[in-house]
Amino acid sequence: MIKKTILPNGIRVITEYMPEAYSSTVMVWIDVGSGIEKIELNGICHFIEHMVFKGTQNRTSEHIVQAIECTGGSINAFTEKETTCYYAKVLSNQVSVALDVLLDMVFNSVYDGKNVELERQVILEEIKMYEDTPDELVHDLLIRSFWKGHPLSQPITGIKESISGITRDDIIDFVDKYYVPNNIIVSIAGNFDEDTIMNQLNEIICQHKEAIKTPELPIPTVNSEVKICEKEIEQSHICFGLKGISILDQDRYTSAIIDVCLGGGMASRLFQEIREKRGLVYSINTYEALYRSSGIFGVYACASPVNVDEVIKLTLDEFEKVRESGLSNNEFEQAKLQLKGSLLIGSESTKYRASKNGRAELYFNKVLTIEEICDSIDKVTQDDIQRLSKHMLDTKYLGLSLVCPYEFAPKELSLSC
Repeated sequence: MIKKTILPNGIRVITEYMPEAYSSTVMVWIDVGSGIEKIELNGICHFIEHMVFKGTQNRTSEHIVQAIECTGGSINAFTEKETTCYYAKVLSNQVSVALDVLLDMVFNSVYDGKNVELERQVILEEIKMYEDTPDELVHDLLIRSFWKGHPLSQPITGIKESISGITRDDIIDFVDKYYVPNNIIVSIAGNFDEDTIMNQLNEIICQHKEAIKTPELPIPTVNSEVKICEKEIEQSHICFGLKGISILDQDRYTSAIIDVCLGGGMASRLFQEIREKRGLVYSINTYEALYRSSGIFGVYACASPVNVDEVIKLTLDEFEKVRESGLSNNEFEQAKLQLKGSLLIGSESTKYRASKNGRAELYFNKVLTIEEICDSIDKVTQDDIQRLSKHMLDTKYLGLSLVCPYEFAPKELSLSC
């Protein structure tokens, strides 16, 4: 059973009891991400994510990790365009420890000046690593060019110039604005004693402070262009971007079905047509990047440079087929089964449930049950597919990025079917 409690200070707590589980996952979500950063502070959310592991008023960095790992647990964090999340997966008798550690990190980190400088160098190395990883770089190039100038186009890690300029005062000021109770969601799933956890939360968290309201971002303008980056590599990495939908749009279930049919696995159209039948790629898949204001429907492929033109043409051909003729009844029903099956299989994991519940509360201000999601998938019709595919697969709103070997950089690429 899923329960939602709002503490007196505004923190929202989502709990889901799973009596059969040996473990529990505790997640602390902050409703802030790289999408609201000023250009000169690009990367500060991710910088803070690093810094909270460097020590608090009560624990050193070593003690933070030891408290979780010494009993077999794990602790980590991630930053996205619209959120930051800190989490730990532990044995069920260690939930109180995990909760105490995570909240200590969020509310009591010291952001020591020496550690700021140390972590700055770590992040600059991380940026270099991504620039040397073509399958990461090609996605970053796509969103930077596709939504050029929009806050969501900024890299989550920041860039060398912005990271070099962020100060300790900048970090503390940002945390004071956004790391406050009514901007925080605690999501716990697993086998734990709810009364004990709620008592602990009420004891630990006593301050009340209103967050700076996260600004609503404008709908990004699509910039249809080709972005090419030459690297000393063997294969070419291709990324398509099309105009997607908002994560708040009820059409997200229709979009998910189109995603599955086009590139959501080995049975998908693109995988079968381009890899299995022609052997032109090693990997090809579709994906969705959905945000509050808009979204991207994307395709990623990795191929020999001599096959790039044909891969692009065949991918655009499949877009046109779905846009003009929709999906067959068989693949339509199979996609629904695949989505529901993945949801049910994933629900066996405490981390999956804690993430699903926390993210739903973050975006929809309510938790969506597995039954509600499955029901929404079942309600999608072929008419919905036909209607949305004409919008979503419209190549008028198509961008492409390519990371390729120096000697194979094309002078031009055609984005026409």
